[in-house]
Amino acid sequence: MLEFKLYSRSNCHLCEDMEEQLSPFIEKYDITVNRQYIDNEPALVKLYGEKVPVLMFNDDILCHYFLDAELFLSTIKDNL
Repeated sequence: MLEFKLYSRSNCHLCEDMEEQLSPFIEKYDITVNRQYIDNEPALVKLYGEKVPVLMFNDDILCHYFLDAELFLSTIKDNL
């Protein structure tokens, strides 16, 4: 099973939007997206700060702010 990480903040409408956009992919391709809030993690705030949401796969940033659905789907298909 492929695992992605989504760095987000509480009360972040862009984070909520990306989560909604990821949902169909999660169901269709049986992948996991682990959400991690950065609000109480100073090191993560320093890394990602205002770039959230940040979607990662294998320590590589796939996209931030908005879902790059084409790159996301390509990553899924290349790693299945």
